[in-house]
Amino acid sequence: MRVVCGTDFSERCGEAGLVGALLAQRSGGDLTLVHALDTRGVLFSPAGVLDTLDKAAREALAQAAEPLRQTGAQVSVELPAGWPDEALLAEARRRDNALLIMPAIGRRDGAGVRLGKTCERALRRTESPMLVMRDAAPLLGWLRGERPLRVLIAYDFTPQADAAVLFAEQLIALGACHPMAAYVDDPQREAARMGLLDSPDRSQEHLRDEIARRLARAVPALPIEVVVSAHDGDPAARLAHLAERERADLVIIGSHQRGAVERLFTGSVALELLRDASTNVLVVPGAGTAPVTQLPPAMRRILVATDLSPVGNRALDYALAIAPADGEVIVVHALSPNLMRGGQFGRPSYAAFAAEHRAVVEERRAELQALLPKAPGGRTLRVEIVEHDRAERAIIEAVEREAPDLVCVGTLGRTGARAVVLGSTAQALVRECRRPLLLVQPQDR
Repeated sequence: MRVVCGTDFSERCGEAGLVGALLAQRSGGDLTLVHALDTRGVLFSPAGVLDTLDKAAREALAQAAEPLRQTGAQVSVELPAGWPDEALLAEARRRDNALLIMPAIGRRDGAGVRLGKTCERALRRTESPMLVMRDAAPLLGWLRGERPLRVLIAYDFTPQADAAVLFAEQLIALGACHPMAAYVDDPQREAARMGLLDSPDRSQEHLRDEIARRLARAVPALPIEVVVSAHDGDPAARLAHLAERERADLVIIGSHQRGAVERLFTGSVALELLRDASTNVLVVPGAGTAPVTQLPPAMRRILVATDLSPVGNRALDYALAIAPADGEVIVVHALSPNLMRGGQFGRPSYAAFAAEHRAVVEERRAELQALLPKAPGGRTLRVEIVEHDRAERAIIEAVEREAPDLVCVGTLGRTGARAVVLGSTAQALVRECRRPLLLVQPQDR
């Protein structure tokens, strides 16, 4: 692992340099100790002043590097001139986006958190992973083999979160760790997304299972505990609170690296977390990083939606053909909660409504069961009837609950004015479904 550490020769920068040296030594990499020579205040001074500053900085760098070399790490020094944040980012880029380590000026203290302007400016523009260090003790103890490191990885299904997981895998290979993938969000919002308005606890269970499956498939050699925490309010504050509750030594979070205008409207969770958290934070830019959600070896779990029309049933045929012998096919059928026999609609206040609606549900279930093969060949086949006024919403909620590897649905191929007037479940799925989607058109197409 290549490491770049900025220093102003303070005690906290000395601790950051020691963490960087041990990281480099344990990973077989190298450490570059960087001090930016800020000459803006002496640009018009005599040449002797600049020479004196340069000589003093080089001597201080050599003195700071010497004890770091005694750890067995390969240590080099650089003394670029210019703005400190720009100089540090340039050195990290020159070394293939090496890990950048910077100390926060102070710990969390009451109303505010002192990160330092250099640290904040570097975070906004970095293309390299950046470790902002608040407490060196747990990191040094871990690198010396004295204790395991409690690592909290912020996870939310985005490529940026995937980048954080992949970088965590590199760190965890260096020593004993207790990794946790943490998902924090408004429980009611997640329950609404899954169509479980009255059961937010169930939505949390679904999220936990889905994240565990996703990470187990992506990093099978890395056992990661999954924590789904119901928190309201600001995302950064939620993560900071969870890190404190779980006694995390290090929080790893992916970053979108939004521009100034975008940050004005959406903010920056990574930056706010650095201000809120009382522990070490490692920010991993997600740009250009391969996601952990690689194509699974087989589409083992397939959800197919059918309205019992020829096109919908053709989609079921495709799903059965794709599903492997040890796979699972979930057949979803959506119907109106007010539907009665003969295509009529009624209300629960109607005396015969409950009986007629129940009869319609059982008839549809029987029709769906008749479509399934008598010999499933080891596959698990399941029928799910969901009631909703909007079929596309019911299907999307079922997809969120079941977390399949593939969604298969039939489409009539309506476009233009016909789709606007008649509606298109397939179009709604294309817009809103977050899973791979197979659209099956009529046979004559």
